[in-house]
Amino acid sequence: MRVYKTGKRLAVVVVLCLCALLAVGCGDKTAAYNKALKVFGEGDYAEAATAFGRLGDFLQAETYAAYSQGLTYWEQGTYDAAEPYFEQTQAFMYGAQRYRFCHAYVLEQSEAFAEAAEWYGALGAFEDAPRRAAYCLARAAMEELDYAAALTHYRDAGDYADAAARLDALIFEVYDRATTLKGEAQYGEALTLFMMLGDSYDAQEQARQCKNYFQDQTYAAAEALIASGDLQGAYNDFSMLSGYRDAATRATELAKELGLDVPPEEE
Repeated sequence: MRVYKTGKRLAVVVVLCLCALLAVGCGDKTAAYNKALKVFGEGDYAEAATAFGRLGDFLQAETYAAYSQGLTYWEQGTYDAAEPYFEQTQAFMYGAQRYRFCHAYVLEQSEAFAEAAEWYGALGAFEDAPRRAAYCLARAAMEELDYAAALTHYRDAGDYADAAARLDALIFEVYDRATTLKGEAQYGEALTLFMMLGDSYDAQEQARQCKNYFQDQTYAAAEALIASGDLQGAYNDFSMLSGYRDAATRATELAKELGLDVPPEEE
């Protein structure tokens, strides 16, 4: 009987000792966890990642470790390296936004500009996503030779990356092309390009000249069409020149000859 009771007491003592050891171990981890949180709060993310990493799956240590490692790369500007860490912590803090930002960066670096712009654009005002989205839209527009859109978006991109240098180069390219078109008497196309440039160089004066030349050219072409018997073509041209010389009157006269309905303002 005494042997049984003694064995029972020993078993209880062993259990109590194990509980005590577990409590001590848990207490040690809690202290380490709190210390890691403090380091994280101070912004030493590399050290925080290491500290949380030592704690295994204790509380949210694994999540904090991954997020901290992502922030370490984030602060270095190596967003491609940060991407996988934020991908696994999207439900934590700003993990979702940071993951999308990093993924957009990866797309941008691979020159998938249209797709990158969509990812940046979805982030709203997060970090400098708007400027990055504008830059990517500009690069995508250039691939489509859409100079008007590219000019607008490069301006919106401000000082992001090489946007300013690309904007200057594009302005010169458009101005040079417009000047060439003007020299070839292609005034309509030249006018469109000069108008894109706003107050760059003497674009406004060049646009004014091209507009005058274009109107003269179109008016003369309309008269030539009348002489050739193409009254519909002449009507179309005169209709484009509302406010120029007697174009409105000429258009109204041609409309009556053609049996077209004349708007009240042209009566």
